[in-house]
Amino acid sequence: MQPEISQFLSGMKKAIEQVVIANLTDRFAQEQAGMIAGTLGFLQTVQDKAFHYELLENHLYKQLLSDAVAIVTRDATASKVTAEGVAAIRAHQEVDPAGSAVHLKPFRFLRGSNETMRELLATLIHAQDQFPAAVSTRFEALLRPFFKDLQIRERAWVKALGFDNLTDPVPDLDALLYRDGQLHLPGLGG
Repeated sequence: MQPEISQFLSGMKKAIEQVVIANLTDRFAQEQAGMIAGTLGFLQTVQDKAFHYELLENHLYKQLLSDAVAIVTRDATASKVTAEGVAAIRAHQEVDPAGSAVHLKPFRFLRGSNETMRELLATLIHAQDQFPAAVSTRFEALLRPFFKDLQIRERAWVKALGFDNLTDPVPDLDALLYRDGQLHLPGLGG
């Protein structure tokens, strides 16, 4: 029987803390070994949540991009950049459509799709100065809560590292990802 990844990481962290650091005499080497031990502790905390985190991101970016396309295509004065961005979003939606069984795909596919959607969103954001004022206002109203929630999720992801210097409290990652013991995907009741 193989140990779980969290057990392996815990054992490595314990060995570094109790054996390696205890036998180092150079202060800089001790600090570096401490950083490695801290990183192993962080990985132990988040490793079993990475796939669900990416599934949530995938779900949220799909919703956001669909809503963004609806906003920017309502106005017939869309620029060439906007039209190309919308076409690229629609092409990606064919590769990874909303409601697809993305949870059955390899993690690499999921991460790649999420990265592509971030890049597609960036294309629309860069084109925002070409939107008519009303479209730009609606688009910005769509983005504001999305990025606020994204910042909270990212801060929760790295909370265990202890580097967050903002004063407002950050929920635990579990509280953001799960409801009633299941991954919570807004709009799906999960």
